[in-house]
Amino acid sequence: MAEVSNEDANDLADEILGRERFLNASEPGIFQRAVDRVLDAIGDVLGRVFSAIFGGAGGAAGTGIAIVLLVFAGGLLAFAIYRAITNRTPKEKAVESGTRIVFDAAVEPEQLQAEMADHIAAGHWREAVIAGFRLSIVGLIDANIAREISGATTGDFAASISAQRPELRPAYDAAARPFERAFYSDMAIGSGDMDVVRALLDELSTIGSTQ
Repeated sequence: MAEVSNEDANDLADEILGRERFLNASEPGIFQRAVDRVLDAIGDVLGRVFSAIFGGAGGAAGTGIAIVLLVFAGGLLAFAIYRAITNRTPKEKAVESGTRIVFDAAVEPEQLQAEMADHIAAGHWREAVIAGFRLSIVGLIDANIAREISGATTGDFAASISAQRPELRPAYDAAARPFERAFYSDMAIGSGDMDVVRALLDELSTIGSTQ
């Protein structure tokens, strides 16, 4: 078999990585950039590996090694693209569906409203408080009082309220306390806790109706 030069090996790696089926992606933005970074990293590794192999070896043995590496690279690229598609963040998926990200969970306002009503009717106050407070965060985001940020805490939202609408801070703080007890502890939650969450929701609905 013909000897494969260092330059030929590098050109072959570039051609493999540049094929259309590896570069086309239906998802723009964050996903496309993630795939591009994966391809760049793999291309860099392949270039260095090929340089090491063909810098000091060639002929039939070198060609056989090159074929094995290229097959492996193709499989690795396919796997990397698959993982990039399936492991997108909740934020990326939420953008597609119109949901909101609240405390790192993708939620839908209509579903939260229905869940809150169902839990109130059943007397499940812990679940009602959690759903109601999350719904209030959606209201803050929709009113441009707070930003939709993955990893945001109740304290982060409180800071946004203080900066944008400080008159809402007392109602927010009152509702945040039972939410934190309901979400982070096993402490008892009652109808009075739900009342303060509803008070916050009422204030936010007033703001929404005036905008």
